[in-house]
Parts: sequence; structure tokens; C-alpha cells
Amino acid sequence: MDISMLERQIRETDCEALEQYRLGVADAPVLYRPAGFLKAVGSETEDMVFVASDEAPDRMGDEIMVGGWQLDRYKANPVMMFSHDYRIAPVAIAPRVWPEGKQLLNTVRWDMDDEFAAFLQGKYQRGFMRAESVGFKPLEFEARDDDKGMFGKSYKFSKQELLEISLVAVPAHPAALRKAMGEGRFTIVMPEIPNVKLVTQNEPLSLADIQRLQAALKQVRG
Repeated sequence: MDISMLERQIRETDCEALEQYRLGVADAPVLYRPAGFLKAVGSETEDMVFVASDEAPDRMGDEIMVGGWQLDRYKANPVMMFSHDYRIAPVAIAPRVWPEGKQLLNTVRWDMDDEFAAFLQGKYQRGFMRAESVGFKPLEFEARDDDKGMFGKSYKFSKQELLEISLVAVPAHPAALRKAMGEGRFTIVMPEIPNVKLVTQNEPLSLADIQRLQAALKQVRG
């Protein structure tokens, strides 16, 4: 069963359960609402999820505020380079890039028809490489008062344009690492009288989670 079929079945079950609840012949149901996107874990074509940037000071002592990222132009040309080397063609693209909490996250889609890109994808797939680094244009910034930069001066960037994301062996920020394979999120809505309680699961949805959802659907349908 593919993910789109699973989501359709969940939606159909939601509608049936809501109708029974509306008619007063069943209790309030639990509804699953996709939030973001869902990919099956274990698929060779699934996206990898990375931390591209984090607000905490990096190894140079710089801070890059997540609320200051200007992403529109990058999303129109979401290139991913190798080690900020602009002399070679991009090896991947970032289909999604978004702020979350104090981090900038992104997914990766590799150019598997490119021999070097496929080589790099294998390094990340097997865990021999895990890191990223951002290339950006500073727009608003100031020197940090508690300067502890490794080069004697550090900055706080409050507004910056993302130009590219690079795949690197050693990141400038120690948190700029791969998070997970794929990303699956569901917001669980539990209607209760008189209020509605919202619970959000933010952890990646594993293949076992998907299988449990499939089993639950079979039980509901009898």
C-alpha cells in the first residue's frame, strides 16, 4: 500500500466515523490530520531531513536567527552544492526548506543520474557523512557583545538571504546534521464535549507506525 492510498483510507474512515458521531450512534472519533508530508521509511527515493542552521552560536561564535531567513529566492532555485564549490554543478536540490523552532530544516533530493551525486548520496545513506552548511547573504547583523569567536570577532545575523545549502564533511555549526529519513507527521484531533483536544506527534513516522495505522484501519472496517 502506498502512502497516498493510506491517507485516502484514513480520510474515508474519518468521514464514516464523523457521520456516526453526528447521528449520535457512536462516540467521538479520533481523527488523523496530515501535517507536512509523509514518506515510507526504507524507500530508496525518500528525502533526507537535515538541520541546515541553528540559532545557537556556531564554531565561529556567530548566531543566525531563524526568524531572519529570507527563503523566497532560494525556493525558486533550491540548489545544493558540495562544500560550497560553485565551480561544479549542484548535486541535489532541497524540495522543502522551512523554519521550525530555532532551526532551519530542509529535505534533500539527489540527482541520481549524476555519478558524483549518487556517490555522495551513498555516503549519507550509509552514515559516513551527515552534515550540511549554509551559504547566505547577510542583510542585517551586528557584532556580538559576548564575543567568543574563534577568529576574534563574531556576529549576530538577524536578517539573511539563503543562497545555497552545501553538503560537507565538517559543518560550521555542530547541530547542522541529518535528522531522519523522510518525515511523517500527524496531528491527532480528539473531539470531546464540549471542547476539542489537540495533540501533535512531531517524531518521524516509522514503517512500524504505518503498519499499525493499516492494522487499525482494518479493525475499524471489520
